[in-house]
Amino acid sequence: MRPDSSQGRPPVAVRATDIRKRYGGVVALDGVDLTVEEGEVFGIIGPNGAGKSTLFDILCGITKPTSGQIEVLGQDVGQMSPHLVARNGVGRTFQRTAVFGEATVYDNLLYGRHIGFRHSVMGRMFGSATYRAERDAFKAKAEQVLSLSGLSNERDRLASVLAYGVQRRLAVAVALMSDPKILFLDEPAAGMNGRETADFVALIETIAPGRTVVIVEHDMTVIKALCQRALVVVDGRPVTVDAPDQVFKHPEVISAYLGAEDD
Repeated sequence: MRPDSSQGRPPVAVRATDIRKRYGGVVALDGVDLTVEEGEVFGIIGPNGAGKSTLFDILCGITKPTSGQIEVLGQDVGQMSPHLVARNGVGRTFQRTAVFGEATVYDNLLYGRHIGFRHSVMGRMFGSATYRAERDAFKAKAEQVLSLSGLSNERDRLASVLAYGVQRRLAVAVALMSDPKILFLDEPAAGMNGRETADFVALIETIAPGRTVVIVEHDMTVIKALCQRALVVVDGRPVTVDAPDQVFKHPEVISAYLGAEDD
């Protein structure tokens, strides 16, 4: 990671300034600022309905803000389409497990690499040099990701028959196939039991070095285990940004969680 010589800190990977989002008369986000440094694992937490998912989708370029500015890897993504944001080095998973159930684990990885392919249909048909190079690069990357995510023994199984926790790992593996510089994880541990959660935390600890990770999560054990800092959002407002241990002591955070329903 390159130090910022003027500030003595790492470069900024994600910067959001005065983000506001309205749906008609409903204010979903009201002046949210955040800065995520390169190489940081950063959490976004808050009670149900706080605006976390809206903020997350804005940072990924899926939802456009009503006002405010978002920079990801130095690019203003506020008006970029999601596929261009992805090509800029952003990968993400979704709250609902987004894998192709009737495809094998290996084929799911192929779909995750598709955005990086440049060969044409004719090139594939006639085995062009570009096609052969990209095919070989895919195979090498797939083997690396299968090993990294602990899925080597599952490569030929249909995704639909995998245990829930394994499907969640597959979703991360698919995201890794595009070599993202930033990985956005949307409630990755939702619905997992204790063992699955521990395995998932270990996976993220393995893949985090060398990239930036942003996590929206309700499981505070995951936030405490992985994140250097966390932003708390309540009723669309930013409450505090700090290390998880300090965040959980904040009076407004305590009040919000004691009064919030579990998801």
